[in-house]
Amino acid sequence: MATVVSFGATATCALVALFVYSGTLNSAAIAVVAAVIYMMPLMLLQATTEKPLRRWADTAQFPVDWTIYGGLKLAIGLLVAAIGTSVMLLLGIAHSWRELYLANRMVVVVSLVVACVARLYSVTKDRLEEKNRQLEERVEAEGRTIELHQQDFERAREIQEALMPKQLPESPRWQLAAGCKPSRIVGGDYYDAIRLANGSLAIVIADVSGKGMAAALLMSNLQAIVRAFASAEISPEELCAKANHLIAANVAPGKYITFFYAVVDAGRMRVDYCCAGHNPPMVLHRDGSIESLSEGGPVLGVFQDAVYLRGTTELQSGDCLLLFTDGVTEAMNGVGEEFGEDRLMDVLRNHSADPNDYCKRIMAAINQFSKGALHDDATLLAVVMK
Repeated sequence: MATVVSFGATATCALVALFVYSGTLNSAAIAVVAAVIYMMPLMLLQATTEKPLRRWADTAQFPVDWTIYGGLKLAIGLLVAAIGTSVMLLLGIAHSWRELYLANRMVVVVSLVVACVARLYSVTKDRLEEKNRQLEERVEAEGRTIELHQQDFERAREIQEALMPKQLPESPRWQLAAGCKPSRIVGGDYYDAIRLANGSLAIVIADVSGKGMAAALLMSNLQAIVRAFASAEISPEELCAKANHLIAANVAPGKYITFFYAVVDAGRMRVDYCCAGHNPPMVLHRDGSIESLSEGGPVLGVFQDAVYLRGTTELQSGDCLLLFTDGVTEAMNGVGEEFGEDRLMDVLRNHSADPNDYCKRIMAAINQFSKGALHDDATLLAVVMK
């Protein structure tokens, strides 16, 4: 900055030289000498005083800092004018200080203006650089936060995928199929199918509130509970009650799980189930009628001593039991309209004996309806009785 001020002082002296040349003194050589006489002390004083003066002024608050800076620069200009006048009088370039009155005034005013403009530029530049630095730090911090969130979502997705059954139980009495279309954000969908000791089939579907790692961890707890208690000896309502008691005692406030658990007895062609606040599954009977399985109780994790009831329905060969999460029925189109249960029923009524076909057609329908932009995971589990 001292260099800038020095260049400004040189420009000042050039202006003074031109003024002197065209005004009071009529010799070009004398004009150059006059310019040098003003330039030398001005550049010397500016260069030696700029940094300490800037540090001194910067310790004060506005407008005191500008008052200090401007006052001292004015004093420097007056001192340079006095030095220049004295030298030119001693050298006989001028015969009276009145001859240099206008030149001295220009030296004082222009040197003060140049110094203040230079400081204004420097202060503005420093502030902009500081703001840019803070902005870069903020962008870097937000970038790190986004990266951590992405890593969190990736780990949650890995947990979610690891909890899903790698292979569904097979039997000549039923056929199973499942599908999951993930959204852009990791959800808390979970499904499972477990062959029980008496040959029955336990089927589960659930949706944990929230997203990300917290939902994935809560889902892993639920899977451990289901795997620990699911057996031929425990009824669906008893399993829901046990799971609710354990989750409500340990889950964070505001967290809950919608849950459905059923035992399919293929020998008696009957389903015993309990729906804990989940979207009621649908049974498409071979005559085309659709039954909703809604008996049960509240979501898991809210009321520790909640009571759950058992529901029962009869099945026939060719019937399809469809379990799904709210990501299916709440898939939205471009105008905010939900896919809904009516559209789901319409897809189901296109009768098929293959559960894989059911899942593919439903996934294709919601994908077409939402243009592929799901805001929640869409999960299906279909069972067709042989």
